[in-house]
Amino acid sequence: MNASNPLLILSFGSEEVSTLSELARAIGYADAQLAIGGVAEAVTALDGRASAPEHIIIDIGSRGKDVLSDIDEIALHCEPSVSVMVIGSVNDISFYRELKQRGILEYFPRPALAADVRAVLLQGIALRQQALANASVHGTVITCMSAASGDGASTLAANLSYCLAEEHKHSTVLVDMDYQFGLIAKSLDLTAPFGIRELFDYPDRGLDNILVEKMLVRYGEKLKIISTPGELQILPPIRPEAIRDLINILRSKFSFVIIDVPHIWTHWTAAALKHADHNILVGQLWLRSLTHATRLLTAWQNAGIAREHVSLIINRSGAKFKEAISAEEFERICHHKIEAHLNNDIKAVVQAENQGKTIYETADEGSLLQQQIKQIALSLMERFHVPVVEENTLVPVETSAKKGLKSLFDKKPRT
Repeated sequence: MNASNPLLILSFGSEEVSTLSELARAIGYADAQLAIGGVAEAVTALDGRASAPEHIIIDIGSRGKDVLSDIDEIALHCEPSVSVMVIGSVNDISFYRELKQRGILEYFPRPALAADVRAVLLQGIALRQQALANASVHGTVITCMSAASGDGASTLAANLSYCLAEEHKHSTVLVDMDYQFGLIAKSLDLTAPFGIRELFDYPDRGLDNILVEKMLVRYGEKLKIISTPGELQILPPIRPEAIRDLINILRSKFSFVIIDVPHIWTHWTAAALKHADHNILVGQLWLRSLTHATRLLTAWQNAGIAREHVSLIINRSGAKFKEAISAEEFERICHHKIEAHLNNDIKAVVQAENQGKTIYETADEGSLLQQQIKQIALSLMERFHVPVVEENTLVPVETSAKKGLKSLFDKKPRT
């Protein structure tokens, strides 16, 4: 079977292989790729393809709701635009709803008729083409995550967002995804009646542009923020598909989507990183941060997040730690190059906190920390070929960002 064919068929059992092959021929995909087994075989098939499939048919056999976790796992290895259809023996409305809530295009109880499958397949193609036609903006998605709790990813995310939005005039949204302990809105003296809780607290409601607009609160001319709940609550279950859908909607509305990912490792945080264009890991030069950075980088790689799509940034550079280690030791042990440093400017941090603003706004003009944040923003724009705005003039990144600036992100953008 052809591993570059736009149709991939996943079978969780071998008893229907001939039937599935006949179905593929009947709907016009005689050379469709067929993978037999379970989640491991499905992931191997997806990761080993020369190009991502446009359509996936999953035959779940007689399995019911227990298969949902397997589908969630497979979703982590799929492109956001893939059309997924499921065939199975269970005929239950609640199971059908669970599948639809995960973004499944259609569920076919056995026997699946080729004419019905073909009709839904064509519907999926039409929806895909319409989505591409309507996407006037295809924004760049960047995640920020701390190696150890408190390493400063939220601070970097807020200041990076402000720099991109207010200095370089790119429409930017900052998503505080730390449902329990996120404080970005509070630190910026914002009151937000809605926010990320609309996604976490009501997972069955689904996402659309109207709901996302409701979640946004303005900060400055070009920056919008999605905040976390003010009160502490038990973390509700959240499906990876919900994170994927939020990212897809936001990237269609903003030039930059900056996501502050909490310091936890779950399917949905993995989905945030997986569907991003680039991921920033923020650490400090001490033992706890090094230990967690090493573990996270390994976990990310095992989840299919390539090392070239991860940048390691050291915060509080120059600080004196009891268990301090050198930058060289950090790189050697975690097997990843440090791409930028942020100065240990306690005065600037306290000043921003007292004023309820970003460090970028309150730091002295030309301060080292402000310049370091600006360089990270310029490097991201250079990496993704986004123009730099200076004095109301669009200047190509190649002629502005490269002047005196060694690129912090020297890898090609994801294609």
